[in-house]
Amino acid sequence: MAPSQPFTVIIRVSLPAWLPPEAVVSALHAHEPLIGANPYTVSYERRYFRPEEVAGDTLFHRDGPELSAFVVRDRIPIIPGAGSWASKGIEIPCVFQSFTRGVRCRADSQGVRVRSSYEVRLRGEVWGGTLAGPGEGNYELVEIANIECGSIIRPFVRRSFSSAHQEILQRVVDEVARSSQPQASISPGEDMGNRVIVAQE
Repeated sequence: MAPSQPFTVIIRVSLPAWLPPEAVVSALHAHEPLIGANPYTVSYERRYFRPEEVAGDTLFHRDGPELSAFVVRDRIPIIPGAGSWASKGIEIPCVFQSFTRGVRCRADSQGVRVRSSYEVRLRGEVWGGTLAGPGEGNYELVEIANIECGSIIRPFVRRSFSSAHQEILQRVVDEVARSSQPQASISPGEDMGNRVIVAQE
């Protein structure tokens, strides 16, 4: 097997000027809005977590909030636009930890390890990557992802990750914006326990 070749992807999405950044942080702290925003996700559920899974991983802080764990089932297109026959189902164990500005996540699947931070930052605090959104606000939702994978699959991983996660961040912002409109009512979140949640289109 080819050795792991880490690389970094930075994705930034502008928040509308009227949208409180705290509302986006709250959505990130719930974890499930972030999981469900993935266009490749078919279903997900909470799972039993063993602390030794992330022992020594500097992504997570020992003095931070408690970790939570999920298993996510995605269907990844191998040939974009070719339909379900050219896609592959994968199961991804994920671990999350909230922090002041957002959430950290580690995901492992089939030789690919992704360590990401999703956080709300002032415009200009993070440079590089791609920026989406109208750009009139003072805040951005930023993902900084460190990805480890073999050199053979690196081009495919980079392409599929960047396109999917650009859409994830935009969907999170759009959903929070819809929920934050004055006419919208926000229902209290339900504890999903170990139930399987099927992602909606």
